Amino acid sequence: MFWVETGASLLGIWGVWDLGGGRRRGYITGILSTSTYVALCAIHGIYADAVINGWYTVMGFVGWFAWGQRKNDNSVVSVRSMDAQGFWGGIGSGLLAWFLFWGLLRYYTDSTVVVWDATTSALAITAMLWMAAGFTWNWPLWLIINMLSVGLYIHKGMLPTAGQYTVFGFLALRGWWIWSRARLVRTEPRDEKSLL
Repeated sequence: MFWVETGASLLGIWGVWDLGGGRRRGYITGILSTSTYVALCAIHGIYADAVINGWYTVMGFVGWFAWGQRKNDNSVVSVRSMDAQGFWGGIGSGLLAWFLFWGLLRYYTDSTVVVWDATTSALAITAMLWMAAGFTWNWPLWLIINMLSVGLYIHKGMLPTAGQYTVFGFLALRGWWIWSRARLVRTEPRDEKSLL
């Protein structure tokens, strides 16, 4: 199981590296990694993370197609400015997911990390929605998720995965830096609804 986990971790790092650089192909290695983590997390009793890895897998396909439609002439995806709809849609989805995960974990599983697991998973729902939409704000949120996840995976004895999330923290900083300097594509005229 150690080598499967290590392989899935390396694929995940490769995928985030590519996505941070605005390369669409990162979704392919990401899908391979996250689909493997569905089983790995379930085996270790991190049930919400197992579900969220299923979500990552589905959103990997969504992101692949969404980014394909926004690709610029240099085959690099243009990032978008945050708008009110994207912001509140992400926040609302994350809160709804947190209460759902918390309730399911608390009352229907033997989870020993209910709040921790529900929190990282719910935040990831928002971050993945923002990433698929091309919003720069996904990266600082990933940084928070990664810091929380390192502790969770160490606690569960999944050391290759804890290492992966440590690297993800640095990659989130890199992605944030690259995307912050990219040319923003405005999805609506700049007005009072724009958050940037």
